[in-house]
Amino acid sequence: MTKASRRSAPGSYHHGNLGPALVEAALALLDETQDWAFSLREVARRAGVSHNAPYKHFPEKRDLLAAVAARGFEALAERTLRSLAGVTGARARLLACGRAFVAHGIANPALYRLMFSAALTSSDTGRPPIEKAAAAKARAIVDATLADAVRSGAFPSSMANPRKGAAAALAMWSIMHGLTMLAIDDFVGPPKDVETLVDPILGTLLSGIASHPPTLPANIWMAPRL
Repeated sequence: MTKASRRSAPGSYHHGNLGPALVEAALALLDETQDWAFSLREVARRAGVSHNAPYKHFPEKRDLLAAVAARGFEALAERTLRSLAGVTGARARLLACGRAFVAHGIANPALYRLMFSAALTSSDTGRPPIEKAAAAKARAIVDATLADAVRSGAFPSSMANPRKGAAAALAMWSIMHGLTMLAIDDFVGPPKDVETLVDPILGTLLSGIASHPPTLPANIWMAPRL
């Protein structure tokens, strides 16, 4: 999802597509304000529906924000798949995944923050199911790319162990998330050039993983837990 592809929700809707229209409206407001402090009433106004209409699909604002965050993970998955098209070589494909991750966050800063925000976490139920499912699909692309790297011999065969594979994925996720947040918060820049840091930084990490594969301790879990 890029700014160029986002649009305001239509002023009218057909039966059955009110939910997506409200998500589009929320995405537009998120992009414009770079915050999710807007109300459901504002989302309804943007979508061109009555102020009570959103509650038919999203009983609480958190439900709508979860759907918006899920769209962010769906867009990340799409961007990652596009980045892998025509790319050969295990290392090159992992670097492409990293560049897609960072580029997605820098292009959509408020959406990226929401995707990983504690605002969506419930003390009772954890992260919203719709968001976890979308995040799982995005992560599965990287997991599959890592598994291909092991099968190709780029990584030691011991990394076929699920706990070692998960540790490698966590290492990649951690370093790319950190770089993305540093760029969004203006600690490294310019934003248009930050993606060029991925290859040397992630490349160093991948070399370390190949030499000394990490293992996720038995008591540690990784999101998204479905």
